[in-house]
Amino acid sequence: MKIGYATTIGNFDGLHLGHTALIEKIKTNAKKMNLKTKVITFNPYPFEFFELKKNRILSEVDKNLILANFKIDEINTVEFNDDFRSTSAEDFFSKYLLEGNVKYLIIGKDFKFGKERTGDLELLKKLCARNGITIEVLEDLKSEDLKISSTLIRELLKNGEFQEASKLLGRSYQITGKVIKGKSLGKRISSPTANIDIGNKKFCFTGVFLGKTQINKIEYFCIINFGPKPTFDDHEQSLEAHILDYDGNIYDEGLSIEFLCKIRDQIKFKSIEELKIQINEDKITAKELKKLYE
Repeated sequence: MKIGYATTIGNFDGLHLGHTALIEKIKTNAKKMNLKTKVITFNPYPFEFFELKKNRILSEVDKNLILANFKIDEINTVEFNDDFRSTSAEDFFSKYLLEGNVKYLIIGKDFKFGKERTGDLELLKKLCARNGITIEVLEDLKSEDLKISSTLIRELLKNGEFQEASKLLGRSYQITGKVIKGKSLGKRISSPTANIDIGNKKFCFTGVFLGKTQINKIEYFCIINFGPKPTFDDHEQSLEAHILDYDGNIYDEGLSIEFLCKIRDQIKFKSIEELKIQINEDKITAKELKKLYE
């Protein structure tokens, strides 16, 4: 006999408190119905595939780490590609729910599925009823009368409101990745940095920030440059952290960078000398700001 699943579906970008509520529901109902748990998600996200004016909150590393902490039995990460985009709503239902032996499904009230998002809640409920799948629609979770959403969290991050974003995420905001060889620009500006692999993804905010990280269980503050490097005409988004009071070698190590507050926007400087002057000012600012977090 096939194993049945309690399942939820979504991008889960941010894995905020609303997403947590969906996942906790599948865990609760899986126990009641003697089912296993499954999360169906996507990489790249649909908005990345279609290159919409929206960028991500979490790295894939962080998303997978957080999902792993929920102890879900199966994470089905669907590759969003040209074939998948042409899947009809009915075919999506058949492949991922019927063939996936889903017995209980919970989704958010804005859920759409299938080619051009033609599948709506009404169709989904009909298909579930026809095939003996119990479906539940979770109402929006709110915080101070505001809907907890990835859209709201993107806005908070863009404005440097990390404490507010963290309340909606249910944890501190951080980005995790392996420390990789960069373009050695840090040496040119006398400020060596740890370059974090962000998987060639675009994130929803940029700037220079105060953050912190842990190396060998010791906490260090850092100055984070997140985004393109306009002074060097480098327009790819990257994450670089100048770790204060640390000069060890951490290449190929995994590093989590927690964002604390914004120092300034990114600026295109007229010369490297101008940039060096600004970096020294950033260090002075960071040393003052870190007193708030010690």
